[in-house]
Amino acid sequence: LDPLNVHDLDMTDIMTINSLYDKIPSIDTETLSKICSKILPRIHRQVHKLTVEQYSMKDILRAANYSELYSLSLINFQAKILYQYLKGDLVLRDLLTKQITHLNIDIKRTTKRFSVTVSKIFELIVSLCKNLTVLNFCDMFRTRIYETRVFYRSSNYMSSTLIKLKIHVLSFVDCLYLLDGRLDSLSTLIINVEHIFDPIIERGSRKKLPKLKYLSFTTANDTWDYDNLIVPLLCRMINLEELKLFLLVTRFNSTYIDGIQLYNQFLIYMTQLKKFTFCINTEAYNEVKVELPSNKDIQRSFIGRGYQQVTSYIHTYSKITSRCLIYSLPYDFEDFVAIDNSFQGEYFGELFSSSECKRIMSTEFSDLNQTNSTLSYIIDILRGIK
Repeated sequence: LDPLNVHDLDMTDIMTINSLYDKIPSIDTETLSKICSKILPRIHRQVHKLTVEQYSMKDILRAANYSELYSLSLINFQAKILYQYLKGDLVLRDLLTKQITHLNIDIKRTTKRFSVTVSKIFELIVSLCKNLTVLNFCDMFRTRIYETRVFYRSSNYMSSTLIKLKIHVLSFVDCLYLLDGRLDSLSTLIINVEHIFDPIIERGSRKKLPKLKYLSFTTANDTWDYDNLIVPLLCRMINLEELKLFLLVTRFNSTYIDGIQLYNQFLIYMTQLKKFTFCINTEAYNEVKVELPSNKDIQRSFIGRGYQQVTSYIHTYSKITSRCLIYSLPYDFEDFVAIDNSFQGEYFGELFSSSECKRIMSTEFSDLNQTNSTLSYIIDILRGIK
């Protein structure tokens, strides 16, 4: 092993780790002992990035002094054990406090997707890591995501260094807390919000967020509060250069979201915006008469306002219920929403050019019209994607 060529040291076996409930170390004890005694002392000064798991971290961190280490990935940890390490392991705490700028956290998910301990870990990390600039918190593997609550028990909770954060939070309130000013250097936020609803509690700061340059905001659940929660938040981001939105919106006695609304509600204020990627599904429930636009009307609403290629389709379920899906091309999300027998597959090549489009949400296989050959073809392909 040439120590001059070792910069990114991965001490895990991802194939083993991908088992959600696996409790077996991916490196056996004998092999780990040899690595710690014979290899790490030779290469430790050349290690810039280190990936360790729960069962080997203590031995690996104590095997050498990693003076050039700046990136640490903690993989396959039980929440309580990781919390204990963060509170009491002096070697780990010293690294996090003085050296680590890039940190990735992966915690084994139990039957519960929400954990108070995981939320405490997030707070502790942000408070402890004095040089942290990039944090992926429990969003490394899609099947192991935790819905984090953001707690502020300490008035000292803040970070003046964190620039990029990727996280999955339980509610829109948590998103607001993350943007209340305590992460005052944050310029990139990649966030998935599980539940978006109008909170009864104080919503936090309404100040502009001039330092935020990139936002990816996604959700897998319907929200009734797009207009009074999401739009005001986006209006605070006056210097965004790139925006990604994946939204499932429900509206009552209202029309669909279209290009004109997107522009007038918040895009007009984002004068620095260079790229806008979106997939927005509007479910309309109208008990009173509402003049709904046609698919051609939706397409025309995007003309002349700086949008890239956009496609749309509309499906009417009944006299009071209908749906409109609008999305930018090429398609750039892991999920695709609302395929049904009204979808004619326009721009099919572009739509499925993304290698990440691997599953369907809200797919109504039982209602599909099998005479729609394009749709049948799409479904066959999607069923074959692993």
